Amino acid sequence: MKFELKETNIQGLESYLQEVGVITSEEKIINLSKAGEGNMNLTLRAETERKSLIVKQANPFVQKYPSIPAPVERSSMECTFFKKAGAIRSIAFCLPTLLYHDAKNHVQVMQDLGKKGDYSRFYDGEQALPANAVKELVHFLRNLHESTANGEELENRKMRELNHTHIFDLPFNPDNGLNLDEMQEGLQALAHKLVLNNADLRKRATELGELYLSAKGPSLLHGDFFPGSWLDTEEGVKIIDPEFCFTGPVEFELGVFKAHLIFCGMSERGINTILRRYGDYDKSLSDQFAGIEILRRLYGVAQLPMTRTVLEKEKLSLKALKLLNL
Repeated sequence: MKFELKETNIQGLESYLQEVGVITSEEKIINLSKAGEGNMNLTLRAETERKSLIVKQANPFVQKYPSIPAPVERSSMECTFFKKAGAIRSIAFCLPTLLYHDAKNHVQVMQDLGKKGDYSRFYDGEQALPANAVKELVHFLRNLHESTANGEELENRKMRELNHTHIFDLPFNPDNGLNLDEMQEGLQALAHKLVLNNADLRKRATELGELYLSAKGPSLLHGDFFPGSWLDTEEGVKIIDPEFCFTGPVEFELGVFKAHLIFCGMSERGINTILRRYGDYDKSLSDQFAGIEILRRLYGVAQLPMTRTVLEKEKLSLKALKLLNL
């Protein structure tokens, strides 16, 4: 059965969920709405009289940026992650329960974890990330990485190639075609000053990008570990959207994590304290990945929902270059 998820087609989704056995023939969808501001997929909340479900479909493009093609296989990759990580007893409770996967239509149905939203609100800097939440996040990464070390390889090549372009290439390419002043006046000039004409930075980004693409392990990574993938729930932090997962260097994951702790206003001392809970890793390499993540979020397509002046972004950029030893 071919199925297309649409926010306006309650009856179509109701019939689909009944046919695949997720809801009974007597259950009716009484409300259908967007479940947050997802970037990659169309994600809806379907509420019946008995329960609330999250239904998401991977289309052949990035949902937030329809002009950017994206592999539909990401839906199956995400399910593979949930299966592997869900088998790790110490972190299974951090993941949503997957109720149904339709590989042909690239649809997932999972439990609704509530309406509190993700942790993106902490980008505004007005309140600190809750200490308990940060501890839970480090606990998740440590156990995920340790439990999957030197295990079965998960390549997820197509999604890595997409990510590679937007992390390590476009933000540092003078001919990327982006008009950053459309995002914020003065940002384009800052990009030319610090990023686009920096040959050493371009070289470092290329080297790190090659490592990201070629790595075969050692551990299973979430692949996009940032506040948009951390759900705030009554039961603590839950981890979602692992479609960029792959087996690779833990330093990439920890670098992305550190970059977003910086964006959320955590001090270097605080970050170092929390990362000591993780254990051993190559701090220098992790810092370099953090530097790249900061710069690509400031000067690339995947902008963050945060308010920073151009001067504040310049300070963040200089911090990123320092992390890169540039």
